[in-house]
Amino acid sequence: MASSKSYLSKAAAAFLPLLSALVSLAACVHSAEPAATAPPDQGMMAMCPMTVPGTQVYAADTASGEALTFTTGPAQAAELRIRVHAMGNMHNQRHGGMGGGQAMGGMMGSMIMPPPSRAWVEDVENGARISMTPNDPADLQKLQSAVRMHATHMQQHGCGMGP
Repeated sequence: MASSKSYLSKAAAAFLPLLSALVSLAACVHSAEPAATAPPDQGMMAMCPMTVPGTQVYAADTASGEALTFTTGPAQAAELRIRVHAMGNMHNQRHGGMGGGQAMGGMMGSMIMPPPSRAWVEDVENGARISMTPNDPADLQKLQSAVRMHATHMQQHGCGMGP
C-alpha cells in the first residue's frame, strides 16, 4: 500500500508542473487583444522558455518546415524541456487546425502568425527542439518566415508582445 501511495504521489508531482506549463504558456501565444489593452500576466510569463536562466533560441529551416532549438546550462535543462514540450502542445492546440482566417496565418500586431501547422518536440543536449511543418506544403515559406521572426522576437523580448 505504501509503495502505490508513494508512486501516485510521485506521478502527481511530475504531472502538476506539466499541467501548470500547459495552462501558463498562453503568454507565448499572442492573444487577439492589442498589447496596450492587455496587461502582462507575470504568472504566464514565468512559464515562457525564455525566462529559464541562460536560455538561447535558434531557428533553422528544415526540408519540411522550421525548427526552434532552445538550450541552456545543464542545471536548467529539465525545466526548459518541460516548457518547450508545453509550447509544442500549445502550438498544436492554437495553430494545428485546417482552417485559416485571421487567427491562422494572419498578422498579429507586428508578428506574423504561422499558417496552420503541427509541431513535435524532441529533447536535445541541454534543452529541446520544437519542429513544425505546415498542414499545406504550399505554406512552407510562410511558416519558415513566421517562425524565424518569432525566434528573433523571443531572443530579444522573451514571450511577451514587446516593442
